Amino acid sequence: MPYAFMAGLLVLALVLLTASLLVTLRSVRRFHAVRSAVTTDLADRAGLLRARVAGIGVALRRRRPDRSC
Repeated sequence: MPYAFMAGLLVLALVLLTASLLVTLRSVRRFHAVRSAVTTDLADRAGLLRARVAGIGVALRRRRPDRSC
């Protein structure tokens, strides 16, 4: 009889461990997806900022008078 009780506890512990592992893996996947989206958004914004700075540099060079004699 004690063996059946121990086997039941072992099965219960394995079920709880599996459930906990599934929840953890699901949250890790969600975190990875959010991190990927944030990284992509940040890279896009940085690219747009670089393009704006380059555009301002071109506009300033066009406005300056030519200094070649």
